[in-house]
Amino acid sequence: MLHTPFQLPCGAILQNRLAKAAMTERLCRADQLPHEDHVRLYESWAEARAGLMISGNIMVDRKHLESGGNIILDDESALPSLSRMTDAGKKYGHHFWAQISHSGRQTSVLVNRHPLAPSDVQLKKMGLFGKPRQMTEEQIETVIRQFVHTAVLCKKGGFTGIQLHSAHGYLLSEFLSPRTNTRTDQWGGSIENRARLLMRIVKETREAVGAEFPIGVKLNSADFQRGGFSPDDSLQVIRMLHDAKVDLLEISGGTYENVPFSGE
Repeated sequence: MLHTPFQLPCGAILQNRLAKAAMTERLCRADQLPHEDHVRLYESWAEARAGLMISGNIMVDRKHLESGGNIILDDESALPSLSRMTDAGKKYGHHFWAQISHSGRQTSVLVNRHPLAPSDVQLKKMGLFGKPRQMTEEQIETVIRQFVHTAVLCKKGGFTGIQLHSAHGYLLSEFLSPRTNTRTDQWGGSIENRARLLMRIVKETREAVGAEFPIGVKLNSADFQRGGFSPDDSLQVIRMLHDAKVDLLEISGGTYENVPFSGE
């Protein structure tokens, strides 16, 4: 069964049912672009012939990085070097998707001392993260446009699909969690409101990339914290994503405050 093809709702076909999940590469130099190290890495991983390979974090905003070594994809100048990386990952005709991300309050103080977040709830961990600024409506709309723009660039750069990173305490995950989203407007409160940002991005990305381009989501099963994103919340969001015809869902869990796989 693992070696049989799998057809996604959008019509795309994975050659088998094995996938390499995203692992952050942190290989970029000062220009934040893919280079030969990325090409060699993905050529090597392609040798495993998994039906789907997902890149590490590709960031939508250069002021909000998961790490200084991240790829930033915010304009077309990155496309020539990106295409060399995607060609390497697709060497044997398998799918290669981009994981698209915004780090929100989990942006290091070395990158941004006051990052954007749904609310001004600081991540207090070894002094590595500054006090975030609660996002305005305008800033939320800007983030939606950034995710959609990066998704379009990923398609132009040769990726065969994208995965929206809505887990592990990054920005989309922060909106989902009552611990980090204390807003009282349309973006906070009920799970429908807390999921509004993710669902808007899914909808507008689909409109931008077309019906036949795969869209996946990485989602926490739970934050593993009292008062955080719960399994019941997760199930409700999964139903929303199903209704939105998302092609593939990857379930994970935890945030920087509680990383269950740390030390494993």
